Amino acid sequence: MKQKLLLIGGPTAVGKSEFALNLSKKLKMEIISADSVQVYKELNVGTSKPSQEEKELCVHHLIDEVSFKEKFNAFDFVNLSKKYIEEIANRGNLPVIVGGTGLYMESLLFAYSFKKEKENNESVYDYKLYILNQDRQKLYDKINKRVDIMLENGLLDEVKKLMDMGVSTDNQCFQAIGYKELVEYLNGNISYEEAVEKIKQGTRNYAKRQLTWFRHMNGTWIDVDENLKKVIDNIVNIYYNYKK
Repeated sequence: MKQKLLLIGGPTAVGKSEFALNLSKKLKMEIISADSVQVYKELNVGTSKPSQEEKELCVHHLIDEVSFKEKFNAFDFVNLSKKYIEEIANRGNLPVIVGGTGLYMESLLFAYSFKKEKENNESVYDYKLYILNQDRQKLYDKINKRVDIMLENGLLDEVKKLMDMGVSTDNQCFQAIGYKELVEYLNGNISYEEAVEKIKQGTRNYAKRQLTWFRHMNGTWIDVDENLKKVIDNIVNIYYNYKK
């Protein structure tokens, strides 16, 4: 029998984490983050990691997993996720993958060999994927607001600290949106205002790419402006063996 797995995907800022946490109030579950930057210990302000309170509400995995000195890719995500899925299942809880990196999710579901495309077209898990979406302008407004909040919360200081630690501008963590633009600013290549606009534009473009990826995956699309309580209740009924 295949291991049951629930996945919650969608573009950045759409509300995936909040949706998952609301679900965790009704299901015995643990979250595995499918996010290519939350995995780094040193990247905090610009990654929208769960707060301590949120981590106490539901156990999270693959947050602060590696240092900036290490590279992390889909291969690493799959190997670590398999380990966490087995541990979560052994505790009698439902593994829930939450994030916006569709490549990570697809690699896990279909056992990518990383030498070619999918090993086969059948998933190795008994899974359901829910893809959150929102009116494009509303999503872009949320993205712009999120960037402003990150900057207010000290994203620039975080980038300065990383540079003071000797992190190379070629380092993988400095390729993340929000970090690479501020590095450009601190190196005197662009103005602060230009950096902020590039972060917002880059994040909006990233959201578009995320949506494009998820459109090729077999998932149920959810409009976050509709009745999410009903959606959550439906999911709870599907995974009734994990009801709290």
